[in-house]
Amino acid sequence: MSASNSAQAVSPAAVPPWRQRLLPLLPLGGVAWLAMVLADHPAISRYGLSALTLAMCAGMVAANTLPKHWLQPLAPGMQVARHHLLRLGVALYGLRLTFASIAALGLPGIVVPLAMLLGTLLFGTWVGTTFFGLSRREAILVSSGSAICGAAAAIAVSSVVRTDDKQTAVAVATVVLFGTVGMLLYPYLFELVTGSWHWNVSERMFGIFAGATLHEVAQVIAAGKMIGDTTADAAVVAKMVRVLALGPVLLVMALWPNKDAKAQAGAPRLRGLLKSVPWFAVGFVAVMAVNSAGAVPQEWKGGLIALDNWLLACAMLAIGLHTRIGDLLRAGRKPLALAGVLFVFLMAGGASLCYVMA
Repeated sequence: MSASNSAQAVSPAAVPPWRQRLLPLLPLGGVAWLAMVLADHPAISRYGLSALTLAMCAGMVAANTLPKHWLQPLAPGMQVARHHLLRLGVALYGLRLTFASIAALGLPGIVVPLAMLLGTLLFGTWVGTTFFGLSRREAILVSSGSAICGAAAAIAVSSVVRTDDKQTAVAVATVVLFGTVGMLLYPYLFELVTGSWHWNVSERMFGIFAGATLHEVAQVIAAGKMIGDTTADAAVVAKMVRVLALGPVLLVMALWPNKDAKAQAGAPRLRGLLKSVPWFAVGFVAVMAVNSAGAVPQEWKGGLIALDNWLLACAMLAIGLHTRIGDLLRAGRKPLALAGVLFVFLMAGGASLCYVMA
């Protein structure tokens, strides 16, 4: 082996793991910062496009137009942004809220998201097995992504009900597809019902609707931001009700008796359950408690909220870069069809519940 080949062979090991993951994050952070600057420009802000939406769209355009090998070096940074930065950003979002803001949502802020979670799980499992011929595991997996908190729920549920990687990937693909459609559709839906149809829908109630029906936390925040801060705040609180319900749902699934219980019971399932605890949601509540107690100096809040916006913009950019239309369309017709039915069910059911609870 030549000296040059030897150097090439050992060079990956010579680079510290943190550098491999954080250096690719730098260009993502730069684009996220640019999205924040553009979102504040009057020519763009008047259309209600937030930094999160701009970052997501930029990522999707790049993912679907640039060759894959051009984006491959960014993969470690994308992983950090999609997992760690997103969760940190969601936790820090608690700086914008207090327990008083949750109380202001009233009963609808709790009842609507929990009712939609349970209804979507039951309806999706029934429709998936009865009409689409999916296995019970596949139906539960796709339904969980729509019902609880998107890709995180699908991945968590897969570790408990023991689905394979392909089934999990398909479920995540359905969440990305229909969650993105909803994220872009909901702001225009709000303008339609309030501006054209003149329905008396408050930003607060529409936020509860968005938080109770959209798939991903990031999608909820982005859609809410395009309407207004009041909508975004209400949407995040309603969404956190669903996210915090992930733990109890996983526990029920882990303990639910089934014919494969002997093969699946015991330590592996319990380990999967512990790994699936949504600690970022617990962090969100903790940060909100600190903020409610007035323990965060006022002069710090502006900088921390700007940091939070940047973290979330990085995550949305990474999610966009991971979204290829061709991959989504190849994910599987039956799971996609089930996810489409659940998307309509969430919109119709959520709107009906919000109307009743208003």
